[in-house]
Amino acid sequence: MKLNTLFLQIFLFFLITLDSVSSQTCFNGYFKPNSTYHLNRRRILSSLASNVSANNGFYSSAIGQNPDQIFIIGMCIPGTKPERCSDCIKGSSDGLLRSCPNQTVGYVWPDCCMVRYSNFSFSGSLIMEPSQPVSNPVPIGVDLTLFDRIWDELMSRTITAASRSHGSSSFGHKYYAAEVASLTLFQTIYAMVQCTPDVSSGDCEFCLKKTVLDYKKCCRGHIGGAFVRPFCFIRWDLYPFAGAFDNITLPSPPPPLSSTPPVSN
Repeated sequence: MKLNTLFLQIFLFFLITLDSVSSQTCFNGYFKPNSTYHLNRRRILSSLASNVSANNGFYSSAIGQNPDQIFIIGMCIPGTKPERCSDCIKGSSDGLLRSCPNQTVGYVWPDCCMVRYSNFSFSGSLIMEPSQPVSNPVPIGVDLTLFDRIWDELMSRTITAASRSHGSSSFGHKYYAAEVASLTLFQTIYAMVQCTPDVSSGDCEFCLKKTVLDYKKCCRGHIGGAFVRPFCFIRWDLYPFAGAFDNITLPSPPPPLSSTPPVSN
């Protein structure tokens, strides 16, 4: 019975988290239905999935002239299979069209892709809000001192890896990392962070560190969670997600505590 209850909690959290992380954020001004901006937005979003797929998982563009110009970015995490990337971008684009019917700015950051559009150029801009935290309020169920130490070290390591521009990576994938850490003998923490590639390394690091701090203020000790901003994103869970950990070797579990005192010489 306890096992079934635990499975139900994990299963429900899986559904709630993905649905919440994928929710669209709409803000700023408004445009009139059937206006030139409206048509430009529909045009660029409807072709975004094919453009991202044709450009190795990253695409940035703009169409139209002021005041009806629209800027857009779409990207998938490195290693995402083309079909999954295309489906994620298309679903995100369609979601923005439905959920932001007449807002001039919007973004969505599901688990393996990101789409953002705006009526002004946001390349290199440090727009931190609006942001959205997501977590499951069920307690993590381990000693918080132990959890904080392991989680903080994991997030610090992941942010450092992501915010250092990788010379071997393409432009669209230069600020990304996925890492793991053992929590208990049977639990592993999976963490993923990413920034859009148009910001500097320092700005990426600042955004991710600020996001981690804000997440801890609202959601410390919860089972899994995420925090999204217009140009950076963090997510962690006790199970692998987004296909981000397929090629990552799991860490060795911590050694069990010994009940036998060491033999003295």
